[in-house]
Formats: sequence, structure tokens, C-alpha cells
Amino acid sequence: MAVRALSGVFSGDFIGIFVTVVTAVATVAMSFFMGSDIRIPCVIESSVEEVGGLPELYFTPNFSGMPGVAVFFGLAAMVYSIAMGLRGQKSGISQ
Repeated sequence: MAVRALSGVFSGDFIGIFVTVVTAVATVAMSFFMGSDIRIPCVIESSVEEVGGLPELYFTPNFSGMPGVAVFFGLAAMVYSIAMGLRGQKSGISQ
């Protein structure tokens, strides 16, 4: 059960990091193309302002909130992998 929990945490953390990066890039791109302020609470804020006739893109990442996304996905994947292991299914060497 500990192996399932640890593998769930690691895979969930990688998924959480990937989701955070994709969300940050998508937020900045949407802000640039739409020309408006976009905010994802506790993750990133981005805005576009026009200075001298040219658009300037500003973004402010929340470095204390971003790891929270990875931790959330890690815990969710850990709970899921443990729940799937308690069903009595044999996996790995015990097959």
C-alpha cells in the first residue's frame, strides 16, 4: 500500500506541475490575444497595457500558490491509487 501511495504522490505531482505550467502559459496567451486582464486565483495574474502604441504584457505568478496545485493533484492521485488498490485487484508481482 505504501508503494501505491508513493507512486500516486509522484505521478500526481508531475501532473500538477504540468497543469500549472499549461495554465500559466494559456493565461498569458489569452490575456495577450484578448487584450484584457485574466486572473486565476492563487496561481497567476496577467494583463496587457498599451504603452507608446505597442502592447506590453504583464504577468505576476503567485509562487506560494503554484505548489498548492501540485500538492492537490499529488494527494488526489495518492487517494485514488490507494482506493484502486483496496479493491482486491492483483497487480505487479502478485498476478
